[in-house]
Amino acid sequence: MQNRNKIYIICCLAMMSVVSCERDHLYYQTVSRDKVQFDIDWSKTNFAPESKGFDEDNQLNGVTIFAFDSATHKLVKELPPDANWQSPVVRLAPGTYDMILINDSREELPSIRFDMESPFEEFSAYTHADTVYADQPEYLAVSAVRNISFHPEKTEYDHDMPEGYYRDYIAQKISTVQKAVTKRINVKVYVKGMNYCKGMQRSYITGLAKSVNLVTRQPSKEEAVYGFNLVNREFRSSDYTEAVLTQSFNCFGFNEHKIGTGDKFELTINFVLVDNSIHTVEADVTEQFEQWYEEHRVDIDLDLDLDIDVNMEVELPPTIEKPVEAGGMSPETVPWNDIIQEIIL
Repeated sequence: MQNRNKIYIICCLAMMSVVSCERDHLYYQTVSRDKVQFDIDWSKTNFAPESKGFDEDNQLNGVTIFAFDSATHKLVKELPPDANWQSPVVRLAPGTYDMILINDSREELPSIRFDMESPFEEFSAYTHADTVYADQPEYLAVSAVRNISFHPEKTEYDHDMPEGYYRDYIAQKISTVQKAVTKRINVKVYVKGMNYCKGMQRSYITGLAKSVNLVTRQPSKEEAVYGFNLVNREFRSSDYTEAVLTQSFNCFGFNEHKIGTGDKFELTINFVLVDNSIHTVEADVTEQFEQWYEEHRVDIDLDLDLDIDVNMEVELPPTIEKPVEAGGMSPETVPWNDIIQEIIL
């Protein structure tokens, strides 16, 4: 009898031990969360070292992502800039989202405004000026992706103790290609009679778009006047009578439906002559834009990062230098940026 009791006791202890071990595994509870990884191709932009527009002083610092609810099309979150600009990983609340990716952060693009209240399909970057846009937009490259789903968290149980309570994993890898929505305008003016010019005031160009849609990458029909300083000077003659003035700046391009409609692109240049008078030259450069468009229509369809060159010639009138009288006002000018060309003999 005593032996039988001992056997019962041993069996009970063994069963309790087994049950205790199985229940202990229930404490190894984890929550799995899916994430999305973007594989971003920047090779079509000026951030690629092999690009002709690559600037070592303006390299890519990160990527910012705007997430829109796919059902309501409203912006629900602007994710903090991610320094991992090649393959950022994103986790959002359960739901389906449309997303727009841009280079750097909004703080690093101070001359560009983003329409944060607009729906996904109308999300735009625009100039903040109502009339003249004096601060040219920084270089901007974007891409848009749709219908990215994030699933609810799942509770799981593990036999072995996990490293942490949350277990994150990459549920999707999405490839996207960044492309520029800003265009670079290169203005070059060949000037005869440069010895009659003492300085420059701001120059202007019309016909360029005020904003650009970041989903379709299409410039707006609404236009802005872009102001710029034409002060890069390179003399082309030993007597300083001939020179080339240049300046480059970014814009949001132009709406292609403008071509052939009779709307003009006009360039206005303001020279300050040695007699302190303002000599204004106005030129219709529509033909140059139309020619550029016809030559690059195929390239535009491919969204290549192409500059637009605007060239013209000016001959200044002979002028006698006139000193400023005491108490008189001299026209304000923008300082020259002289380009010294080294001649190798």
